[in-house]
Amino acid sequence: MPPGSGWEAHAHDDEALLSYAHSGSCTQIMATRTWVVLPAHAVWMPPGVEHATLVGPHGCDFRTVRFPIPIPDDLPAEPCVIEVSPLLAHLVAAWDATDPNDDARREALRFLLYDEVRRARTLDLGLPRVSDPRLLRAANALQTDPADPRGLDELAALAGMSRRSFIRHFQQETGMGFADWRRRLRLLMARQLLAEGTSVTEASAALGYASPSAFIAMVRRELGVTPGQLPQKS
Repeated sequence: MPPGSGWEAHAHDDEALLSYAHSGSCTQIMATRTWVVLPAHAVWMPPGVEHATLVGPHGCDFRTVRFPIPIPDDLPAEPCVIEVSPLLAHLVAAWDATDPNDDARREALRFLLYDEVRRARTLDLGLPRVSDPRLLRAANALQTDPADPRGLDELAALAGMSRRSFIRHFQQETGMGFADWRRRLRLLMARQLLAEGTSVTEASAALGYASPSAFIAMVRRELGVTPGQLPQKS
């Protein structure tokens, strides 16, 4: 899918989805949380969950497996991002290569896929979303331009709220302080940019850091590694 494309909010009531980012990245947007799906990761989407998709800056090669209901009870009941093992990647490729009318083979693959999803490591690549339209004005401004230099007072004014009210309502809706939420937004976007092959210099500028060294220090502090140690597009 091309950069910036995607799907409007929708739900699949009669099936679960496993959407694997074979290359590129995307963002999955739900009512209460946004998930970043990086290359070689996948999002598990249970039936009935409304979600929208926004493709990342370099496009995304999606491989999606659809699982009709009923879904086994021991599979995740909530959306999550998982690490795709080599076996899971091969199983998704085998699914794609199988004739859709070959019910016996697809049924066999389905149970193997279920088992790999159960075993997969879940990844903390989510960001809480706000629903208050006033808070959304500030949150959307930062998600559109994470380098936005406006401080707390200016963003509270954008929301039409006092500083104290803005802080209180943001904490109530997200379970995070505003400064922590903003820092996590930048971290997730940093991981997306770096995974797509963006240079440290370009990523630091895009995210509003004064210098590449300040950006490197943030990544090291939050993740315990330097940007160069993170998986990147080859």
